[in-house]
Amino acid sequence: MDSIKNYGELIKIADRIACNGKTPVLKFNYNKTDFNFLLFKMCSESNVIADYSGKNVISIENNTVIINDQIEKPIDSLKSILRNHILNPEKQDDYSQNIEKALIFYYQDSTFGKEEIKKQFIKIATEFNELNQKNGDSLPLKIKLSDYAYIRIDMPIPPPPIEK
Repeated sequence: MDSIKNYGELIKIADRIACNGKTPVLKFNYNKTDFNFLLFKMCSESNVIADYSGKNVISIENNTVIINDQIEKPIDSLKSILRNHILNPEKQDDYSQNIEKALIFYYQDSTFGKEEIKKQFIKIATEFNELNQKNGDSLPLKIKLSDYAYIRIDMPIPPPPIEK
């Protein structure tokens, strides 16, 4: 992490690693604590198209968390969002219904600096570790680096009912 300047460089390096058939790892040290994140990044040269169910994904972009294509909350709400997204104890429709499918998409503008990226990943790790410790240290944390900003797709207006 210390060898990059911004998100654009992180994406390029992660892509090169993914295209070599390996898993990118984001490593850095903060306050004498080592952080290691296994990241999911699809090789830009592959023709694989992945389709993720909206409610299985939360997106972090800028300082916002986007939930189920409709709800935007500040990143300061991450603690309760992760709890709902990974565990979903109240079985809310806006969150993943399956612990194994819960995924975080992470995207920033290419000029977003490494110190800000570190702060956000420390927040993700801190909130996740607290949740994980309360639940037997067996929860998965899946983070996918995105090459592009969140794309909101508006649902088309349904056609009028057919008159009989």
